[in-house]
Amino acid sequence: MTRVVHVVNIDVGVRIHLKNQLLYLREQGYDVSAICSPGPLVPGDGTTPEGIPVYTVPMSRDIRPWQDLLAVAQLVRLFRQERFDIVHTHSVKPGLLGRLAARLAGTPCIVHTVHGLLLHEGMTRRHRWLWKASEMAGAAFGDYMLSQSRQDMAILLREGICNQQTLGYLGNGIDLSPFNPARITPGEVRATRQAWGVTEADKVMAIVGRLLADKGYREFTEMARLVHKDCPKTRFWVIGRMETDRPDGLAVEDMITGDMSEYVSFLGLRSDMPQLYAAMDIFVFPSYHEGMPRSLMEAAAMGKAIVASDIRGCREVIEHGVTGLLVPVRDAHALAEAVKSLLDDPATASRLGAAARAYALEHFDERFYFERLHTAYQMLLDRQGRRLNHGSSQAD
Repeated sequence: MTRVVHVVNIDVGVRIHLKNQLLYLREQGYDVSAICSPGPLVPGDGTTPEGIPVYTVPMSRDIRPWQDLLAVAQLVRLFRQERFDIVHTHSVKPGLLGRLAARLAGTPCIVHTVHGLLLHEGMTRRHRWLWKASEMAGAAFGDYMLSQSRQDMAILLREGICNQQTLGYLGNGIDLSPFNPARITPGEVRATRQAWGVTEADKVMAIVGRLLADKGYREFTEMARLVHKDCPKTRFWVIGRMETDRPDGLAVEDMITGDMSEYVSFLGLRSDMPQLYAAMDIFVFPSYHEGMPRSLMEAAAMGKAIVASDIRGCREVIEHGVTGLLVPVRDAHALAEAVKSLLDDPATASRLGAAARAYALEHFDERFYFERLHTAYQMLLDRQGRRLNHGSSQAD
């Protein structure tokens, strides 16, 4: 049986973001495992509720040479011990450390998913050099890269980080079945809003994501202040997990200050996202950089009017003026003006939301990219003279 392990930086990646992907691969006959840093959802080695084995290896997001070397050593030992056929890495730090360790361990196939390049406008020359050096090193250690974004693919090729033979399009998607507005009753919507003190006359704007500065939370809260000043019957929800151990992690008290607590609510990490999306009026996503953001696809599938930052990842989901509105990144005033324009024009907001849902149904079904991943694995196994055949891996 072909053994595959996915290496991610945080436990949420294993338990939520990659869960369905790993289960799909298992259904196709792969022996699937995962590796992540320990966290609240995965405190140590064990098995997920779905039966996926998980190994924990501490991997700091910051550059910490000694800790990074230790992580590489642990990964090499694990890879050699388990003899995985495919090591598949995700995100920047696990992508670099994991691919290096897999190469040192002699893993036959090494794959990396690009979830969003850190390259962005305004980068200093030094940071751009560090970004490119890191990406080129990771690419040198791996065999194949899969990108969630076609625009990121163009940059990787233009910068000479990889070539057409070692790069493929993966895209991204979600399980659309729970994100169907028809499945949420008006009574559920009222109950959700009432639970957070929202009246029928109020309009709700919300953001979903880990509480990190580069997700645009400061712009969101400044937008909330500006919009509420002109439109008092507005409420704002912050939905996501705090990660205050990170340098760019934000605490609630850093964002919701003074009298803002009267109209801005922190909901934390939630398991009832379809109900929360249904209770929103406008979804706001002012992130600085993304691959193909999951929460944006979820909001689109729920038929929400969307205002997002005009960056590569968001442009993969939103067409300005057709399925949502795009505004300049790091611009709270432009964000506020776009939100107010939708509050003032409910017909346009409804039209954009309907178009977003139609686009989501056509493009964001996770089964599309699961199949592309399976095809990529088969291609790499073929190159190695291997086959996945009814759950067994054998040399030709």
